[in-house]
Amino acid sequence: MTKSLPLLVLNIGSSSIKYALFDMGNLDKIDGGKINCLPDESEKEITSLIERIPRPGFLAHRIVHGGDEFKHVTLLNEEILTELEKFIPFAPLHQPYNLKGVRVMAKLLPDIPQYACFDTEFHTGRSELYSTFAIPLELRKKGLKRYGFHGLSYEWISGQFDSKRLIIAHLGSGCSLCALLDGKSVDTTMGLTALDGLPMSTRSGNIDPGLVLYLIEHLKYTPDQVEHILYRESGMKGLSGISGDFRTLQESDDDRAQFALDYFILKTAQEIARMAVSIGGIDTLVFTGGVGENSEEIRNAILDRLSFFPPFETVILPTNEEKMIALLVKAGIDYA
Repeated sequence: MTKSLPLLVLNIGSSSIKYALFDMGNLDKIDGGKINCLPDESEKEITSLIERIPRPGFLAHRIVHGGDEFKHVTLLNEEILTELEKFIPFAPLHQPYNLKGVRVMAKLLPDIPQYACFDTEFHTGRSELYSTFAIPLELRKKGLKRYGFHGLSYEWISGQFDSKRLIIAHLGSGCSLCALLDGKSVDTTMGLTALDGLPMSTRSGNIDPGLVLYLIEHLKYTPDQVEHILYRESGMKGLSGISGDFRTLQESDDDRAQFALDYFILKTAQEIARMAVSIGGIDTLVFTGGVGENSEEIRNAILDRLSFFPPFETVILPTNEEKMIALLVKAGIDYA
């Protein structure tokens, strides 16, 4: 019977496919890994994956943006996929590849139900004080607000702590922070898009919106060119002129690499301080993500800039988005 078959969780991006296969009964992990591939190779790689693992009874996907409409585990169909396409402009590095993966699986395993869990879901229900842009009401009514991302990572991490005032630093190729009070998201650095907030590997993070106007109006860049610059040529790559890879920059003796790292450390510490204002201080600061977990040098430099704070606990903890998705799907569907 289908209900006795495993759950396959997929996290499909523009350059990789992360997967994990779980026993649907006890959620023990049966198999998992990461496949690096270009977008035009993804269907071939997914097909190969399905051929070499046990047949799943359920499929679950990480979908980056669900807007206000999708706040819970959602059974996917073509109508809902069309609805989710409207969020592609807000997450161009993620959303189209997430949705393509669903459609590929629908062709390969058309009889298997597919579910979505959303990175925006964890941040729903926040006070409008933290989710509103200072723009006219007619624009706010169009859904232009701060959504926040990395929610599956934050939900997993928050479940491991009882701290009242918790700040989580998810630092990897994409970077953001979340301030939590009693396990609930209060504030976060990403906004309408996953471009906002901290500088990242190739994404700019916070910039003056007037810079975008200047690029378009005076330097005559097209919107597509601006999008390419801000998403793919900025951040650590743009600052250093060398690479967006934090490891490459840390291994370099080029002054530009050190400047990029110093900039990242400063901005991250500043944003942690801002998050602390939102929840009235820090009891625990958690570092997660590839950079947060593995770079002691960057962690210590960030903490040095926060040394004026009253003492707080610092924890390094791997995230587990795939297991979080499995937990949410199991809780959200009736498979009895």
